[in-house]
Amino acid sequence: MNQHTIDLVNKQGLQFFGSVNASISHELKNIFAIISETAGFLNDLTQLSKQGKEFELSLLENCSNSIAEEIERGFDTIRQMNQFAHSVDDPIKETSIADTLTLAVKLTGFLSYTKKTQIDASGTDITVLTSPFLLQNLIYRTLCAIYKSADTKDTLKIFFHEKDPDTVSLTFSWGSLSALTDFPDRQTTDVADALKATINFTDKDLEVTMARTNDNLFTALAGR
Repeated sequence: MNQHTIDLVNKQGLQFFGSVNASISHELKNIFAIISETAGFLNDLTQLSKQGKEFELSLLENCSNSIAEEIERGFDTIRQMNQFAHSVDDPIKETSIADTLTLAVKLTGFLSYTKKTQIDASGTDITVLTSPFLLQNLIYRTLCAIYKSADTKDTLKIFFHEKDPDTVSLTFSWGSLSALTDFPDRQTTDVADALKATINFTDKDLEVTMARTNDNLFTALAGR
């Protein structure tokens, strides 16, 4: 169990880390492209001004606002990248379910097939003693599978609650489960097993249930 879990973190974790960072870098590339295009337009306006030609000052304001918005989007993207990167700092720690879900939704938001998602934050946040990185991995994989199968008009709703004092349940609800095939795959199952989590289906929901405290995982990773 110990060596298998460590191998899972090292091998599959590296693939997951690379995949997420690739989507983040693509998002940053898009931001830079928009800033570059806007700067080019500003240069065109400057040349018109030098030639004594008139143009509406609102164009300058629009360009300035566009650049400011993209810079803020870039900063927000980098904040998410840093938050994700720090998920590997501690092999095992008390981890917020709400924060992990929020970050996973933001990270999958960089993908071309993402769908509208709502997290129900009406209840009290729940923490689990687990691997933050593996938990992020499991939720990210679950979201990707759902997004690929969901209709564009569907809204994914995520709920979480204590099933009992020792167990936490995450429920993913959307239009239809009929198109969700080949899930969980082997890699997702391996991550779920390490987290002592189970993935079950109802008529219209997918439910991930996990232990509040993962003693086996703690033993496996604490001594790395």
